[in-house]
Amino acid sequence: MEPLVMYLLKANVVMSILFLFYLLLLKNDKSFTQNRFYLLFSLVLSMFLPLLPELSSPHFEPIQRQITTANPLNDLYTTIGNSQIVTHPVNNAYVAVNQGFTRPSLMQILAGAYLLISTVLLARSIIKVLKISIMIKNTNKQFIDGIYYCTFDGTAPFSFFNYLVINKELFTDSELRQIIAHENVHIRQLHSIDILFVELVHAILWINPLLLYLKRCIKLNHEYIVDHEVINSGVDKKNYQLSILYNSLKTNQVYQLTNLYSSSKIKLRIKMMNLKKSPNANAYKYAFVLLLVAASYFLINPLNASVLPKNVIGTTQGLKKFEGYYELKGKNGALIQIIAIGKSVVLKQLWDNRKIDFTATGPLTFSTKENVSFTLQFTSDNAGHITQVLAFGKDVWVKNDNYHLPVEVKLIAQDLKKFEGYYELKGQKGTFIQISSAGNGLVLKQLWDNEQIDFAAKSPLDFFAKTNPGFTLQFTSDNAGGITQVLAFGKDVWVRSNNYHAPVEVKLTAQELKKFEGKYEFTEKEGTFIQITSIGNGLVLNQLWDNKQIGFAATGPLDFFAKTAPGFTLQFTGNNSGGITQVLAFGKDVWKKVN
Repeated sequence: MEPLVMYLLKANVVMSILFLFYLLLLKNDKSFTQNRFYLLFSLVLSMFLPLLPELSSPHFEPIQRQITTANPLNDLYTTIGNSQIVTHPVNNAYVAVNQGFTRPSLMQILAGAYLLISTVLLARSIIKVLKISIMIKNTNKQFIDGIYYCTFDGTAPFSFFNYLVINKELFTDSELRQIIAHENVHIRQLHSIDILFVELVHAILWINPLLLYLKRCIKLNHEYIVDHEVINSGVDKKNYQLSILYNSLKTNQVYQLTNLYSSSKIKLRIKMMNLKKSPNANAYKYAFVLLLVAASYFLINPLNASVLPKNVIGTTQGLKKFEGYYELKGKNGALIQIIAIGKSVVLKQLWDNRKIDFTATGPLTFSTKENVSFTLQFTSDNAGHITQVLAFGKDVWVKNDNYHLPVEVKLIAQDLKKFEGYYELKGQKGTFIQISSAGNGLVLKQLWDNEQIDFAAKSPLDFFAKTNPGFTLQFTSDNAGGITQVLAFGKDVWVRSNNYHAPVEVKLTAQELKKFEGKYEFTEKEGTFIQITSIGNGLVLNQLWDNKQIGFAATGPLDFFAKTAPGFTLQFTGNNSGGITQVLAFGKDVWKKVN
């Protein structure tokens, strides 16, 4: 949704700048035709200028465009025993059932509400056009010189494309001639297209309060154009002014999206008729339009060039002071590395090795254009040394000058064997990892999704993930040298379980499996459902919020485990008559059977 929000913001900025220029310098000029095209040009430019690509300096060489769109720690090691992850298809993955759905962000909710209002406004405009079309269809028509003259009772005179609607009985012959001359100008100059176009733009940029005033200015300028044309055709100015004033009082039923003969703002129209023609010298004002367009472009698309603002660091040497390792405050082992390359700095996330390049926006501030909310604000001490960096305006990463990438040490196969076994997350019953030795290191297997992570030793009891040095394991042994537990990330305690055995599948008959079929609702989140069906010798759980499926095998008459993730268990409860009433997932999430 972020690109949509940025587009709407830029479009509104451009429209506001161009329209304010009109109000300040062009509004009171009698250059009506030029003003008409300027106002329409402002709307077109507002829609398309934000879509133009940014100008880039040839010296700017992005390292990598991949970027995290949320707190980088979201991608760190996750203790999944609390069943908070929703991913993966049934054939090779685990799916945590109690998530239900991904809660939309505030930005998504606001963008959805904006689009809903735009849809309503667009639908309203379409309904108005249909009403006018139906009304015209029900009139008596005469086709003369490319114009349909429609007779209809009870409405003010108006034109819509090449249809002129009028109640002839309300006007004298001289008034009719003036009205027809007036509306003929609207029809010849296709003013109805202008009105429909501005309605479309209003449906998109409705949040800008200036747009309502711009719509009125476009309609009023139409009347200025027509008044000017009619008077220049030889019609007496005073009689014409009295005619539009008189007829504005005669009728009050009007149709929107049309050109009205007796429109509002009569006083302004008469004032403009009596105003002297703008001198040709005033044409210089329109020469500023190109400069205004260029300024608007660079305002919404700042130049990403080698010409940097004053005091902004533009050399690799100047960026060197930012280099180093930074640790997330309060999260031991969560590390990023800052590297200076060319005229940018690169942030490397050590947990997944992703790189994000940033450009300087100030002496201590950096941004990445792919995500405007991802900024870096460095802090320095009195001596000018960098001490920390603030990411996203909220995450504090403290510079760790003592950190060095871990150095792998070699342990013999016999030493590695003692770490093998199953470990249960403390406080999360049923959440297991399996550790086995392979080659010169260990392999950690997450039993909830079967993901495997390779670790190398940095000491007899300490290990680090080869692809993520910040992911550490610190084993604890008893007096006899036996391993009792492991500390992951310096905070998550996994206790060794010598009694754990991989579940053994038992066979249930098709009739026995049938009773588990049905729809179940999560007790802690109303409206979140799963569907369980029996297939072959087991069950299939279908998450109805995303249609992900998980296959289960039985370990007992009422107990099942996920075939691809044995740590994902289902424990059914039956009533006295043998019917199933609920199922317990992960030993803690209760789902009530609803049918």
